[in-house]
Amino acid sequence: MKNKGFALKLVPPELDSDEISLSQRLQLIEKDIPSLKRGEVLVKILAAPINPSDLVYLMGKYGVPPIDGAYAGFEACGEVIDANAGLYGKWLKGKRVALFATPGNDGVWARYAITRTAFVIPVKSTLSDEQAATLVVNPCTSVCLVDRAMALGSKAVVINAGASQVGKGVIRYARLNNIKTIATVRNPKNIEPLKSLGADKVLLTTNEEYKQELKEACTTLDARVFLDAVADIDTPTVLGCMPAGSTAIVYGRLTDTHDPIGGQFSVSDLIFRDIKLEGFWLATHIKRSSLFSTLVLTRKVQQLFAQGIFSTDIFGCYGFSDFLDGLEHYAENKSDGKVLLTPPAKD
Repeated sequence: MKNKGFALKLVPPELDSDEISLSQRLQLIEKDIPSLKRGEVLVKILAAPINPSDLVYLMGKYGVPPIDGAYAGFEACGEVIDANAGLYGKWLKGKRVALFATPGNDGVWARYAITRTAFVIPVKSTLSDEQAATLVVNPCTSVCLVDRAMALGSKAVVINAGASQVGKGVIRYARLNNIKTIATVRNPKNIEPLKSLGADKVLLTTNEEYKQELKEACTTLDARVFLDAVADIDTPTVLGCMPAGSTAIVYGRLTDTHDPIGGQFSVSDLIFRDIKLEGFWLATHIKRSSLFSTLVLTRKVQQLFAQGIFSTDIFGCYGFSDFLDGLEHYAENKSDGKVLLTPPAKD
């Protein structure tokens, strides 16, 4: 059986990588579907979103090395049509699931995808395909980050890229758990929407008084955890405004550099201000967790969707013919909402 999807096309080393657009890094191809290995399932894709991590991967700057000719895309919703996973696999067949691509294998921007059963979560019928497709990466990350902040005993968190889907999820879930939020944004149009979601403070990073405002907000609300999606210079900048004993949890890198602390992090902060750094990647978290723990997490997230606490903003759905247009739009306008690939049942 053939599979159709968007495969990565590596940029030749003699070319300037920064001058190659995202859409030029993908090619629509067909290839055979391999046989299922033990513990794998075959899923017919219904909808697959673009996430910031996908863009970083396409640029060759993600933690997982890009693979030439492999389908891209980390997250999707689909129907399990075959399985090689014992009784659990048989139970999954015919069920609609949210899924996460197995790191190092083909992704999900295709008509079909193969992944491990550990990265497959049955979803409730009340969730649309589009919402179910965005169930794993952002909502689960939001919940895990806030839960970690609570475990660290923080009464408030700072979240940068506050208008992102993770940022909005953190604001909603933190409010539910009586955790205050200080969101930072680059665009003034995002200030009022985040306040309406329940953010206690929304600060504009381009404001001349930004650092002083951030320091005062952290002191007033006793914010001791920084949820960092940007990295680079933002990590030491924000931590420098936070109280001693604060922790940064770096879960993203919305910058071109591979250096998460911009080469400007003072070791004296680690020694004398008791500043701490942690990393978080959902794929590693799920891999280390038991199936039961993963199901508990995803059931919690689905309940938050059912309660209206979580909801992913959707900009539009695209087929194979115009998905690359949607990719370029999302790259320039992430706050507009998610762009999704919705493969046709057949050409």
